[in-house]
Amino acid sequence: MIDKLQSVQNFLMKEIAKQRKTLFLWAPIFLGIGIIAYFTLNFSVEWYNLLSVIGILFVILSWAYKGYTKLGSTKWLIYLLLTIMLLLTIFGYCFAKIRTDSLNTPMITEDLFPAIIEGEIEKLVQLEGGKAKRVILGQVDVNSYKNLRVRLKTYHFKGDDWQIGDKVSVKAKLMAPSGPVMPGGFDFSHKAYYERLSAVGYTMGEAILISNATGDINHIESIRAVIGDRLYQNMDARNAGIAQALLTGERAGITKIDAENLRSSGLAHLLAISGLHIGLVAGCVFFFIRLSLSCVPNLALYYPIKKWAAVCAIIIAFSYMVLAGATVPTIRAFIMTSLVLLAIILDRSAMNMRLVALAALFVMVTTPETIMGPSFILSFSAVSALIIFYRDVGRRWLVNANAFKPFWRPFYYLFGIILTSLIATIATAPFSIMFFNKFAVYSVLSNILAMPLMAFIIMPLGLLCILLMPLELDSHFWFILDWGIANILLIAESITAYVYSTFYVASFDMLTTILVCSGFIFLILWNGYLRFIGLILVVISLSITINNTSKIIEISEDMKGILYVDKFEDNIFLIGNINSYTKSNWLNSHGYNEAVDIGIYNNGDNLYATNGHCDDFMCRITYKDIIVSIVHNPLIINNLCREKSTIIISDIPIDEDYCSDIKIIDRFDIWRWGATSILLKNNDYKIRTVK
Repeated sequence: MIDKLQSVQNFLMKEIAKQRKTLFLWAPIFLGIGIIAYFTLNFSVEWYNLLSVIGILFVILSWAYKGYTKLGSTKWLIYLLLTIMLLLTIFGYCFAKIRTDSLNTPMITEDLFPAIIEGEIEKLVQLEGGKAKRVILGQVDVNSYKNLRVRLKTYHFKGDDWQIGDKVSVKAKLMAPSGPVMPGGFDFSHKAYYERLSAVGYTMGEAILISNATGDINHIESIRAVIGDRLYQNMDARNAGIAQALLTGERAGITKIDAENLRSSGLAHLLAISGLHIGLVAGCVFFFIRLSLSCVPNLALYYPIKKWAAVCAIIIAFSYMVLAGATVPTIRAFIMTSLVLLAIILDRSAMNMRLVALAALFVMVTTPETIMGPSFILSFSAVSALIIFYRDVGRRWLVNANAFKPFWRPFYYLFGIILTSLIATIATAPFSIMFFNKFAVYSVLSNILAMPLMAFIIMPLGLLCILLMPLELDSHFWFILDWGIANILLIAESITAYVYSTFYVASFDMLTTILVCSGFIFLILWNGYLRFIGLILVVISLSITINNTSKIIEISEDMKGILYVDKFEDNIFLIGNINSYTKSNWLNSHGYNEAVDIGIYNNGDNLYATNGHCDDFMCRITYKDIIVSIVHNPLIINNLCREKSTIIISDIPIDEDYCSDIKIIDRFDIWRWGATSILLKNNDYKIRTVK
């Protein structure tokens, strides 16, 4: 027995010893834990407390470092590493706090009556295939709110004469950015704060020009607007919206049908400018400049044209990143691409995970709020998995590819494209399910069909057209780009039409989310055989979600709609009415297609379900010994008290003492709590609220 324990201890020590060279890779993880703590905790830690803890930890760090340098024992190393972990976590919290305090975005807290507003155009993009526009106005004053930045949907900015920087006047309805429609749901108000959006709304009359653009103008937005206009002038409106997303990062012009088809077919990543797009742009520039310079013998023989091409590729890639709006995937992709090109300039190898860690640290420090969104996680998970694969198994595969005869190499590289798509799909699948509640079953097939069009036609032609625009020579090439995008949309539509093209999964709970993230991190960063524990954690978490048999009742924040979901028995019905946005969020979060037909009860209807029954007075939902009564008529309340309902939900205010030992949720409770979920499981219930 002692020998077995000793062998296990020796094995663990060997596994731990393998991690010495990869300790830096864990820095973004603990920095991220601090950022997540800032955004998820219900309280805020004051600066004097944070600075005090940081000071104490630095003293402990100094003590642990001295002990480790003198004795070199494992005990002192553990003290040292634990202190660094805690410091990184607190630094992450501080970076998130600094970012939040520095923005200080003024937010309206209630919907305002329609009013004439004046503001300066900061952005103007096409919507709905050019039928409408989205305009962002800055420096707006309305009522007691000052210096607002508002986003409006409009049909009233007619013509192409509007310029970035113009000051305009327009009648508009302004609304506060909406919060989550359910606990744990997407919070648009949070996103709006960090995008410096004070309000959203729509125009109600023609826009009037007050003064033309003067002074400091955002030239980048002006260039993006010019490119967008040129796209809609030379391409089909539907395809122009996709091209605008690929070339300028503005996705507002994509129709809902195309966006859904791209998501369901696994091609939505093509719309988010990331490593694929930056890599293709930099690769095209590097290839053609080097090819052009190699045609001059004296330059090719006596000068480092490869390094010159790399410098030009970095410059163009940076320009493309700025033009695309410098989003999280774009910044990450540019950092990694530029470091790879810099390695070419310095004659160094650049394919390692330190690039990913550096890019992650940069994004976390500058825009810590992005760690909570899908762009950050999907982007870094895909590139991390690909680097790990090509560092180990893939490297041997590449060596074998070079050994093949020229005739067979294209087929070997085609298999490489398939394998790359498969690795990226597997790596991002848990997080795609976590954020979007769906998985594209045929994503590998759709990527195999679409990637050649993207790599050899769309991105090179898009880059060429933008470079030729100042010379007015771009009009000769837009039709090729139009054809390529039309075929990608055809691929997406055809794949989506297949039976079971999309697999829907309910939202992860907190435990499942922690297991998925921990498992993936362990699988990617740990060196040695223990890394497969991470794979086991991911599989367990997905199994928990798929086999979840809980029954859930969702209550909207205005109490106009209540949804009952029993995923195990596929029993779902709606009491009342809700808007399409709330309905799609509710259904997707519980693993249903938003287009699914569900039973709807309104006053005067009788609806029967497996676990529920509704009449003119009330609806009753029964689960084991739990009885949930949803009241429509106050005359029935006395009966419910006598019948000992477990929970009473009423849009009529009810005194808590009216029914003793019964949980009452009335209009005032929802007003205080916001949208509410009731989880029924194991003959018990749990209430979750937005606020």
